[in-house]
Amino acid sequence: MNDRISAWLESLGLDCYQDAFRQNAITWDVLPELTDEDLTSLGVLLGHRKKLLRAIAELSQRSGLEHGQSAAIPASSVLTPPTSGRDHAERRQLTVMFCDLVGSTALARRLDPEDVQEIIRRFLDACSQAVGRFNGYVAKYMGDGLLVYFGYPHAHEHDAERAIHAGLAIRDLVRTFPREHSSSQESEIAVRVGIATGKVIVGELIGQETAKERSVFGETPNLASRLQSLAAPNQLVVDSATKRLVGNEFEFADAESVSLKGFDTPIEVWRVLGTKASVSRFDSYRSGRLAGFIGREHESALLLGRWREAGGGEGQVVLLCGEAGIGKSCLIVHLRDQLVREDSQTVQLQCSPYHTNTALYPVIHCLQQAVALTSEDDAHTQREKLDTFANSIGLDNQTAVSLLAELLSIPGDAQHPLLTMSSDKRKDMTLEALVQQLQRLADRCPTLFIVEDAHWLDPTTMDLLTRIIDRVQRMRVLLLITFRPDFKPAWSEYGHVTFLTLNRLPRRQSAELLASMTGGRALPPEVQQTILAKADGVPLYIEALTENLLERGSLVEGPDSFALGAPLKELNIPDSLQALLMERIDRLGPAKEIIQIGSAIGREFSYEL
Repeated sequence: MNDRISAWLESLGLDCYQDAFRQNAITWDVLPELTDEDLTSLGVLLGHRKKLLRAIAELSQRSGLEHGQSAAIPASSVLTPPTSGRDHAERRQLTVMFCDLVGSTALARRLDPEDVQEIIRRFLDACSQAVGRFNGYVAKYMGDGLLVYFGYPHAHEHDAERAIHAGLAIRDLVRTFPREHSSSQESEIAVRVGIATGKVIVGELIGQETAKERSVFGETPNLASRLQSLAAPNQLVVDSATKRLVGNEFEFADAESVSLKGFDTPIEVWRVLGTKASVSRFDSYRSGRLAGFIGREHESALLLGRWREAGGGEGQVVLLCGEAGIGKSCLIVHLRDQLVREDSQTVQLQCSPYHTNTALYPVIHCLQQAVALTSEDDAHTQREKLDTFANSIGLDNQTAVSLLAELLSIPGDAQHPLLTMSSDKRKDMTLEALVQQLQRLADRCPTLFIVEDAHWLDPTTMDLLTRIIDRVQRMRVLLLITFRPDFKPAWSEYGHVTFLTLNRLPRRQSAELLASMTGGRALPPEVQQTILAKADGVPLYIEALTENLLERGSLVEGPDSFALGAPLKELNIPDSLQALLMERIDRLGPAKEIIQIGSAIGREFSYEL
């Protein structure tokens, strides 16, 4: 199933059927042919069938889908927010992106109008594809530009990060335009992108008939528009809130303080240079104020015991399950700290929410770092680096090395010829080469093999892990796989596999974690009680709430304790948690309204109410 179908289902609040559509090869061009009987056979509930059929009819009427014009459907049609009886406004954190084509007026003077129209059409289509890939919503087409929301109508974890990835993808696509449009060879095609994040009121329908659109109130859209005007051609500019939310995922130029029309004080802005290589998302997002390792002594001892067994030649697998922010990555970091003085090595795969259908994505990313490939390397340098890496681990099978070269997109030469074989055989031999690589590593010394966020695994990497688990008992390897509860691993029944679930911390350990965040200084009792009640035993929430309170300056620091600088009216949810929590709420569908009403009443209320 392509990203367009996936995004469309999600916009309707029916992303629970994505797997059914994927497994039955439902593509965009067959949507108008679906009947109520077809949807029933897919397991779609009656109310959802009505909703889907109505949405398909609207798309057909609006975009000519029934006449085979699927390629012309803009992303705004695909990602239109679902209509319902709840067409009222919501307060949300929103990341807004403005992007436009640079110099379209100059293009119009130099080129034939039909060529200009084609360039703008291709530009908007490229933008729509990039936005859809990262689950953005095209709110409006504005001539040669777009207004895009990340976080509405459905929030996603790390919406700010998704916005920057989409902006970079648009920039990279636009850079190919001069080669694709022969009539514009003399014209520089470029894009400018501005991104800002903040609180808005969004969702109320304004206008009449076909002119209806969903309003957004707040300074964030205006700020994003101003930032776009600051950007140079093929440049992304973001505000401080967006920069803070993306951690160390991207490279930025030094901050600039600029005065913008409509803003009373100078605004700090950042220019995005590109993505930053990192081993794990935890490393990218961990804050400067780190809490101590508290409350996981039993789990830590279990992992260390499995490591000892693996080091003795009996390979082990641990499946580590827990909700977002529960401390899976912290437990891994603690284990690695314990092994730092031992003769060991670590291999780490980081799965990505943007590459769930990209074969072996986490493996390729890991290999690129292990081989030390850079974008500046020519083909000869890449081959030399791969040969050096293969020799260092004792991988002397030339066929295996050639397959790794293909996996890394390294061109072949006389010494490294491209292999001719069927796709099934190529996949089988590539997976076997990767298993051999792990075996060679483990032959040198005990190996900790970490797979982070397996709920984002692509199917081919899943096949690779199954092969490894089948054979790991004969390797000096501890395979540690982390995932969230909605992922159901297929390896639980193996005798050498341990299933370990991380639960929320009890109140006493939560209080100890909180104390470690404040350096042992006591918080006012009402503040501590509020944090512990809101965090409910989730370490990430404890850390984020505490850090947010300390950074806001609400507390006055004394030698042994903190005091409130002003009465504590409420403890706001930190920006870093907004998207994560809102994503869970948006998934509730109709029950979301109950959550919203309940948030005004209080944490507990009667069923009758």
